[in-house]
Formats: sequence, C-alpha cells, structure tokens
Amino acid sequence: MKLYKKTPLLALFVLFIASCSALKDLASVQKPKLSVTDAKISDASLTDLELTFDVEVDNPNAVSINLASYNYDFLISDRTFVNGNQSLGTTILSNNKSIVQIPVRFTYEDLFKTFSDIRDKDETNYELKSVIGVDLPVLGFTEIPLEKLGTFPVIKKPTISASRLSVKNISFTNADLELVLNIENPNAFGISLKDTDYSISINGLKSISGKSLNPIVIKEKNSGTIMVPVSLNFIQLGRSAYNLITSDQPMEYTLSGSTEIESPLPFFKTSSYNFDRSGNVNIFNN
Repeated sequence: MKLYKKTPLLALFVLFIASCSALKDLASVQKPKLSVTDAKISDASLTDLELTFDVEVDNPNAVSINLASYNYDFLISDRTFVNGNQSLGTTILSNNKSIVQIPVRFTYEDLFKTFSDIRDKDETNYELKSVIGVDLPVLGFTEIPLEKLGTFPVIKKPTISASRLSVKNISFTNADLELVLNIENPNAFGISLKDTDYSISINGLKSISGKSLNPIVIKEKNSGTIMVPVSLNFIQLGRSAYNLITSDQPMEYTLSGSTEIESPLPFFKTSSYNFDRSGNVNIFNN
C-alpha cells in the first residue's frame, strides 16, 4: 500500500522537475546567429542579373524558433537600388541551423539609368542590408539586422556597325561588293555570336538580307568581323546605282538584324540580341 501512495507523488515530482527545466529553457531564450554563407550569381544574361544570398540561421536555443519574414535593401554607391520583402514560415528546431535564400534581381537597363557612370565599368560594388524577422518564445517577434558587401559584373551589349564597303568586281550590268560588319565586345569576358541574321540597305537601294552560319568568337575587350557579300544588279536598279558605286563619296547604310550571344561564363544564359544601326560607310575600289 505504501508503494501505491508514493507513485503519484513521484509522478508529480518528475512533472515538477520537467516544468522547471522547460521554464529554464524559455527563460534563457536568445536571438539566433545570422551569417551569409554564400553570395552567388544565380542567373545572368545581356538584360538582367540575379544574385542569391544564402543566410544561415543558427538556433542555439533548446526550443524551436520560427522565421517569420525578411526584408532587404540592395545599395549601390550608398543609394538604394532594389528592395523587397518576403513572408516566411520556417521552423528551426532546437540547437539546429537552416538556410534562408534572399534573391535580388534587376535589369541592366534600370541599372544604367540610375547609375550612368557604371556603364564603363567591368564590375561594381554593392551592399546588402537585410532584416530577418524571428518569432521567439518569451521575447516575441524580433528583428535581426544583417549586412553583406560584394561585387557583381557589369554586362554590356556588343555593338555592331558597318566599317567598310569594298568593290570586288564591277561591270556595266552588276557589281559584287563586300560589306564588313565590325562587332565590338566591351565586356571583360569572351562572347560568341551564332545564327546572325541581317538586313542591309545602302543609300536606299534594295535591302540585302543574309545569315552568318559560322559562330563568331570574340575575346574580352576585343572586336570581330562579319564579311557580308553584296551583289547589285544595275539593270534592275538603274544607272544611279552604278554612279553611286563608282563615286568616292561615303554611302549611307541601314543595318538591322538579330543574333544569339553565348559566353563561357557558367552563370550566363544564351541571350537574343536585336541590333539596329545606321550611318555612313566608306567605299573602296579594289
């Protein structure tokens, strides 16, 4: 009988000890530790860039905590360029860690409009200021600041223009010419152009269309060329076309087309690039 009387008392004692331990855990709750373990380019093209920040949240407590939200300011030259926020519902178990990813995406068009001096740079500095919102026992909702400094590449579009027009062969009925298109790569990395379609009009004469089948590889900060064959029929175009070709005056051209641009950079995705140029080109008689 005495054993039965002691059992409830023992259970109450164990419950009391457990409650005291739980209260002690709650009383010692502290903020989690935050650190950026990785900052990488997750997507890039000629038009836009995405950076992804891996934020490690270390919960040192003996109880679980909940990540509620984050917000961020992405600054360039001490000015906010991109900002955002996101609700979260992530539980981090006691004495455990978890990764929160903060993506920051923007277009180069907006970047150059906001910071015109960046256009001539190969890369630029940034500062990420973020606040992680955490629901903590006893302490309640708590905001924890986080900062990260780094750099990202400034990707620029190549430029395509006509550099010279050479007369290869000419008679009273037709002329065979060669138009040289110059391609400038302003980037600090190599690019290649493939499936380049073009349409060219010279001094208002009938447009010449074509396609460059071979890929054109251009090293960083370098240039390349595309040789475009042009054939003019004077019988169809009239005597004025012959006079233009045989003169020494620069000729007006209009160039439009499209191409696919690739790069060996692991984060760069193939980008379509449409070009539209006009200007003057000198004619050379070989």
